[in-house]
Amino acid sequence: MRAADEDPSAAAAGAPEEGASPGDGAGAPEESAPGGGDAPEEGGARGDDAPEESAPGGEDAPEESAPGGEDAPEESAPAPPEAGGPKPPAESRSRRVGRWIRDHYCTIDVRTLGLFRLVLGALLVGDCLRHWAEASWIYSNDGVLTNHYHLFHPSSGFNFSLYHAFSSIGEVHVAFALSLFCFFCFFIGWHTRLFSILSFVLVTSRDNRIVMIENGGYVVVNLITCWAMFMPTGRRFSVDALIRSYRERKERTAADLADRSRPAWATDPYVSGIVLLAIVNLATIYYFNVVNKSGQIWRRGDTVHYVLHLDRMVTGLAVVAREYIPFWAKKGMTWGVLALEAMLVPWILSPYGRRFTRALAMGGMWALHGSFGVMMRLGPFSWFMIGWSFLLPTAQHWDALERWYRRRAAPRVVVYDGSSPLAFALMRFLVRLDGLELLRFEEAAGAAEEAGGGEPRPELFVVRDPSDGRVFQGAEALREILQALPGGRLARPLFWAATLGAPGALLGFASRRRDAIARFFGLTRRARARAGAAESPSPLSEKLARGRVIAREALVAYLGLCAVSQAINENKSVPAIFKHTQPKFVQATIVYPRLLQGWGMFAPNPITEDGSITVDAITIDGRHVDPFTGQPPDLDLSDARGLGLGQIRQDYFNRIRLDRNKAFRKPGLQEYLLRYPERTGRPEDEILAFDVYWVRDQCPRPGEDAPYKNEAIPIMSYRKPGYRPRPGMPTLPPVKKEESAGN
Repeated sequence: MRAADEDPSAAAAGAPEEGASPGDGAGAPEESAPGGGDAPEEGGARGDDAPEESAPGGEDAPEESAPGGEDAPEESAPAPPEAGGPKPPAESRSRRVGRWIRDHYCTIDVRTLGLFRLVLGALLVGDCLRHWAEASWIYSNDGVLTNHYHLFHPSSGFNFSLYHAFSSIGEVHVAFALSLFCFFCFFIGWHTRLFSILSFVLVTSRDNRIVMIENGGYVVVNLITCWAMFMPTGRRFSVDALIRSYRERKERTAADLADRSRPAWATDPYVSGIVLLAIVNLATIYYFNVVNKSGQIWRRGDTVHYVLHLDRMVTGLAVVAREYIPFWAKKGMTWGVLALEAMLVPWILSPYGRRFTRALAMGGMWALHGSFGVMMRLGPFSWFMIGWSFLLPTAQHWDALERWYRRRAAPRVVVYDGSSPLAFALMRFLVRLDGLELLRFEEAAGAAEEAGGGEPRPELFVVRDPSDGRVFQGAEALREILQALPGGRLARPLFWAATLGAPGALLGFASRRRDAIARFFGLTRRARARAGAAESPSPLSEKLARGRVIAREALVAYLGLCAVSQAINENKSVPAIFKHTQPKFVQATIVYPRLLQGWGMFAPNPITEDGSITVDAITIDGRHVDPFTGQPPDLDLSDARGLGLGQIRQDYFNRIRLDRNKAFRKPGLQEYLLRYPERTGRPEDEILAFDVYWVRDQCPRPGEDAPYKNEAIPIMSYRKPGYRPRPGMPTLPPVKKEESAGN
């Protein structure tokens, strides 16, 4: 990640900006099921109908290992040939290497992909809401950079953004609402492939709309969303998986509910080069974040001290921490950060013992980025790096988690009204949620209707404890079912909130109105139709499926080569002999979607100079006000205890002060400041003059607490043309001479 005071929009010497066309991802085909080839998420061919995937290196991939053997499975020795029979041909070295790479780095459990989608989708939703809250001043034409100005004066090469089509604040609200809808659909896994592609286009468009506020966290969002496009993240824990399961399995009886076999697309691990690319890219971030930190401040152990005194970045917790943590502890924390980042590389990449190394990597990433996230306002960086870690669990971790949960959950028998289509529909739904098969289903004998002299119908469903025969009804039955479902204990508060705290009352209402509800939703209990014979795929469909797999893997390989090229050019620690001139199409591939690869958070040394923007504006009634805060301007930073600036605002302030961004001060920033009375609704807030200052000071020296060398550097001045003060009002001060606050 770039240091916070660097401008990623500027083209570094020898490291041209890069990107991949968002349209590339749109052609990403569905993934192949291991051992079976291409298995589209919705409505496509079954995974066992498609050809095998090709292993990295061009070798044909052999059949995939079982999910439980993901962690360095040993190859079974071939059976000895019969006496006098021909000796089987020896497997080529390249084929063995391809198999080894496939098993250790290109294979991932589909449950991991489902969990990864849930985490990534939730983060995308949260980050969209964070940007939406700042939309009026940063993304609309009422803000600091209009879309039409940016179209004719782009802040980076190869710039494309869907947000350029939205001008007014109302239109921008529509754009963010549509974006939020796409991210939410990706989160729940509805039309997952489509919305994963749209999510990638939208996050890169948001980044390109105002590159000035981009930091390494934005690049992480772009990368992780790009790699997710090529993964079948909707095969588990998704609406798509639920719909596909309903389409393929038509239960009609209690015996059908007892059949818990799962299709191959929901159990077989996924094999693709995108898994290798995503994992290696993650390790690369930590590698360069270590080797690029070569400065003396890191070696002396003073980095944490300086970082905690960056008032424009720190949170209130960091302000308290810097005052109470002793200096020797800050030194230890500095070296600890370096050591942990260095250890994450082998933990992530280790091909053996992944049950432990991957767990250590996840724990280390959560500790490292969780600390960054609560101490500093770095935008999405910390949280999306934690999200990236959810690609690391293996089948062994899932098996261990299942064993742990089984020890704490108890099996239950769900007895449902066999005459009610609504009850049976609920049982079909529970079967699909019951991943650990802790629920068993039985029909309850009941009368068709409660009529005069007839017996009343049974409850819609009740739950029985098979060990002691206890029976649970109403809210207690729902509680017992939730406790038996995977993750049900965690979902209980959400379920209770969704039912407005009255699940028992809602269940009672549904039980009384079961027939009316069933008719409303068109639920029936028709006789089972005879299953038709499965049709074999045609030779043409097999060729098309294999072609899709080859095209996908070729695109992944191309993006991987572009990423390697960019990492070589953009990271200063790479020897100059490896630097090279990238072809234009490679630059376009990287820069359009901002898939940059320059990693060096606070490297080679941390920032030792703190600073922020202060505006001294004079209103028509003679008051001095800062339009960004609505308070009198503060030109002294040395007494600050955190400025409370969000990542978007503090990064914009830090970038607009640079000489290379002068083109965006007028008309952008100037027009925004002059519209201050429109935002307040007070005519007396009309601005007659203003001076924009970059106020900076030096962070305290190691072992000290007081900043020093405070100064206010004027970077822009404005005086209302032709203004003459009214009687009794002072004249406007002379225009300040603009100075340089950095390049």
